[in-house]
Amino acid sequence: MQHNLVRLIGYVGADLKVKTVSNGSKMAIINVATHDFLRREGDEKIYSTSWHQVIAWGGYAEMAERSFIKGSHILVEGSLRYRKYTDDKGEEHLVTEIKAHSLINLDR
Repeated sequence: MQHNLVRLIGYVGADLKVKTVSNGSKMAIINVATHDFLRREGDEKIYSTSWHQVIAWGGYAEMAERSFIKGSHILVEGSLRYRKYTDDKGEEHLVTEIKAHSLINLDR
């Protein structure tokens, strides 16, 4: 049983960034928007959008490059990853990513 599992249904929010890394593998960065809403008094709905960075490798990256465009409705399954990096100004940043284990285009 996998204990670190994330499942999102959302929309691709921008064109994918695809690159080939030094070992020849492809990597795709997919920005995914998910939507939720809260009810307020009087049944007023307030919508909230959350953004998620999904990283796909190898065959998943190639499939995403062929199948997804901005606005695609997708299902992502993966695991959460946390990493730190220091920018050019010396400031440290914490990044949360989802490493894709499965990608499905829901538009088809």
